[in-house]
Amino acid sequence: MALTALGQTDRKEKLNERKAQLQDEIALANKILNETKKNERLTMGQLQALQQKIRVREELIRTIDKEIRLTDQAISKLQTQIDTLEKSTQRLKDEYAEMIRHSYAQRNTRTSLLFVLSSSDFDQAMKRVTYLKQMADHREQQVEEIKRQQAELKDKIALLESRKKEQQSLKGNKQQERQNLEGEKTEQEQVVSELKKRETEITKEIKAKQNEANKLEKEIQRIIAEEMRKAREKAERDALENDARDVGLIAGKDFTSRTDNKRLRVLITEKRKTMNLTEAPAAAAAPSYSYNLTPEARQLAANFAANKGTLPWPVERGIVVGKFGKQPHPVAKGIVVNNPHIEIATERGSKARAAFDGEVTSVIRIPGANKAVLVRHGNYFTVYGNLVEVYVKAGDKVRLKQELGTIYTDKDNRTVLEFGLWLDDQIQNPEPWLVR
Repeated sequence: MALTALGQTDRKEKLNERKAQLQDEIALANKILNETKKNERLTMGQLQALQQKIRVREELIRTIDKEIRLTDQAISKLQTQIDTLEKSTQRLKDEYAEMIRHSYAQRNTRTSLLFVLSSSDFDQAMKRVTYLKQMADHREQQVEEIKRQQAELKDKIALLESRKKEQQSLKGNKQQERQNLEGEKTEQEQVVSELKKRETEITKEIKAKQNEANKLEKEIQRIIAEEMRKAREKAERDALENDARDVGLIAGKDFTSRTDNKRLRVLITEKRKTMNLTEAPAAAAAPSYSYNLTPEARQLAANFAANKGTLPWPVERGIVVGKFGKQPHPVAKGIVVNNPHIEIATERGSKARAAFDGEVTSVIRIPGANKAVLVRHGNYFTVYGNLVEVYVKAGDKVRLKQELGTIYTDKDNRTVLEFGLWLDDQIQNPEPWLVR
């Protein structure tokens, strides 16, 4: 029972924590909505914030449902415990009453003194004295146990009443959240209806934004491919120089950093012949899709991978308003948006921050678009796009949660960070990597 109660307490605490997070997300969504509503016309930003608020509200209702079920279980268990205690207390009272009746019935026929004096010998007298004492002690213990169980019963009943009030409060909260949800869904329908009147304009904006995203994606692919090429070339060169030293060639005398790989191979082959050594087996080529990582970079990549699901958000407060991958547009009919990142709406003036330790590979500038920062974590890369100001440069070492730049706020008062994730040259969905 104690272990079960402890488990329920843990689950309840986790549910309360998640509920607080969801309520904070709803508060942030409201704040973002209020910012975007300052415009004279409806915007996609309003619709995105509203859609996310609805998703969060639905999860909040599911969380409250879980709390109600947990409270129901607690009430049921408490009621069982109370029933058991009541029966136990009544049994103790009946036993005590029987002892009292027995003692009363014997008060004239066999007093305690006569009971002892009528013993046949001293040993029997001592046993009778002990027996009488045990009987007296047992009656006292019965009284104490009855008092203890009555006190426990009182506490259980008080706790049961508290749980019932909590249950009623949760049901009231759930009803209120459902009403809020219905209102938000109605508002969503109205916003979609109004935005559909500007479908042609919105379609044009979508295509322009998709074009920017494609340009950024291609530039990131180019940078990562170049990084991988350099890493492979360095690994190949390091292996050759190690072979050269193994056969006795001296760096700075027999070869230098300016000696190209072809010439260095010839020198190694000639040296082997003079030493009557067999040709060394050719080293296996590194896979074209993977880095040749240093031990430090390999450890960093392993640490990054081990933190999947617990990475901090790249903003202090934010809500995901744009999902990763292909998504049908909610307004423009037949348009499918393909996001190589997620879009995180936040407050005006917010800063992008590093999701993990790493090194800045590049600060990317796409003509006609805002800046992006590419950070390498071994063979993982995180991308922080739509920055109006950047605080770092290529080659800088960055730490967890270090500020990288200021996120751009557009003419519709939307402040959205484009957050991406790559493993080698393959795009990943970053949302499952972030802590909930």
